[in-house]
Order: sequence, then C-alpha cells, then structure tokens
Amino acid sequence: MKTGKFLASLCLCFSLITGVQNLAVAADPVPNTPQKINQRLSPVMVEFEGIDSIGSRLATRLKELYNSSNLFLLEGKDVPKFRVLISSAPEFETRPQIGSAYSVVWLFSLSDATLRHYLSMEVGVVSGDDVNDLAAKIVEKTDTIAMKYAYLFPEKK
Repeated sequence: MKTGKFLASLCLCFSLITGVQNLAVAADPVPNTPQKINQRLSPVMVEFEGIDSIGSRLATRLKELYNSSNLFLLEGKDVPKFRVLISSAPEFETRPQIGSAYSVVWLFSLSDATLRHYLSMEVGVVSGDDVNDLAAKIVEKTDTIAMKYAYLFPEKK
C-alpha cells in the first residue's frame, strides 16, 4: 500500500513538472532591452538665483532628482519646457548656515523667444537638514503641474 501511494505521488509530481516545462516553452520570451518611457517625459529646466549655500544645494539637488527621474527630461535646448525658478537668500545675514528663505516659481516656456507663462509658486524657509525633503516635495509638485498643464505642449507628429 505504501508503495502504491508513493508511486501515485511520484507520478503526480512528474506530471506537474512536465506541465510547467511545457508552459514555459509555450510562453513568448520577454526581450531584455530596457527603454525609457516617453509617454510622460516632461522637459524641465532649473534656474537658480541666490547668494547662499543652502539655496545652491537645493537647486543642485533638484537637478539631480529631475535628471534621475523617468518622468522628467532635464532640458537646456530651446524647446517647449517647464521652467522651475528658484530664488533664495539667507534667513539671517549674520548666520547664513541656519536657514534660507526660498521661492519657487513654475513657468511654461514655448521657446526662449516667447513670453513665459506663470503656472504656480511656493515660498518658505528651509534649513540645511531639510534640503533633500524639500527637493523631493518640489519634484512631486512639478509632476502634478506637468500633468495638469500637459495640454500646453504641441502635439508630436
């Protein structure tokens, strides 16, 4: 009796393995060629104006985040794009390492020769420890703005 149960379970295992192998052979292989997704690739440019190191770090971190994101293309050419203008100044002149007052303005520019269109703005104070969090928040808001104003970009032919 034990031999019969053993043979039955062995046959069941063999049929399951054969079925899985047949299923794997029948499936089409997935190509291993990663491609950048262009469906929501929003061109963006960061422009910084300021005299403090915290604001400079914020602008640099923003460029890094936009450049590494699949949603944005850091663009310097004369093409339609979102422009993120950052202005900062030390919160206290005598202690610039404490914090910075900043403003961020989002604009849309069809080209360098045309008038820029105001989309949104934000102002606040940031410390050196909060630069990465603020940069991530600005990137998130840029994505929201890019979805809201995607119709501003000319249709590709």
